[in-house]
Amino acid sequence: MRKMKRFAAVLLSAALLCPMTAYADNSDDARALYHQVEEKQKALTDMNAFADFKISVGGDMLEEAGIDSMNMRMEMNMKMNHMTDPQQMKYMVYARTTMDGLQEPVIMSAYYQDGWYYVDTMGQKIKMPMDVSAITEQTKVSTLTFDEDDLLSNFRLWDEGENKVVGFVIEDDKMNEYIQTVLSAAGMSGLTDLSGLDISDIQCEYVVDPAGNCVKMRMKLDMSVTDQGQTVTMKMDGDIGIADPGQPVEVPSVQDPASYQDMAAYLGENTQAAGQ
Repeated sequence: MRKMKRFAAVLLSAALLCPMTAYADNSDDARALYHQVEEKQKALTDMNAFADFKISVGGDMLEEAGIDSMNMRMEMNMKMNHMTDPQQMKYMVYARTTMDGLQEPVIMSAYYQDGWYYVDTMGQKIKMPMDVSAITEQTKVSTLTFDEDDLLSNFRLWDEGENKVVGFVIEDDKMNEYIQTVLSAAGMSGLTDLSGLDISDIQCEYVVDPAGNCVKMRMKLDMSVTDQGQTVTMKMDGDIGIADPGQPVEVPSVQDPASYQDMAAYLGENTQAAGQ
């Protein structure tokens, strides 16, 4: 049971980091289109996104727990509003994960509201304080040292029906450094220490409609997370579709916030249990 709790904590760490993954563009035309899309994205206040990822999971942590390598599918709906006003911003994600050998799907729901981030998954309800305004400003300052030309490479541009597609690669070492910086700015460095996260072979695409809206993001990557010398490896391949870009989105509120356990207490309990 303790092994499974550690495995669950690693998967939770990976799930929390998924939304932080960046996207971008190699030809001059592709780079120009990418920047146009980015400027348009900055003006968005609401977003309703649907993600679908296929994940191959392996590693010695599963082997020691008596679990064979498995294939997973993670489907998510992510809703955000007031994105340009951190004081008013709300966030919700509902995820459904199916995997080999498991009859019932694993359900995760997460919310951000009123300065708190809530996660409900695998029988655990966890919360942590999160000052989005401070995090946003600190992240901007912390990431000024990252040059887009160093982070992104191999830009391409091609047609897909009436849409344009911008393809690109994210440099492994720069991306891992970027994530560490963002997590530190967000006050989540303890989560990084737990997960031992490493991301590699990151390939991404923007699908842009004739109006200049990004309507889909595609991504492939390899990920490993290490806890106490044991590793879970993941190969992820999927996409995130944006429904009705620019339209208002209503975000559900978390139910019964008082029933959630503080993240620091949760991590402390798992660390203590692992040492027994």
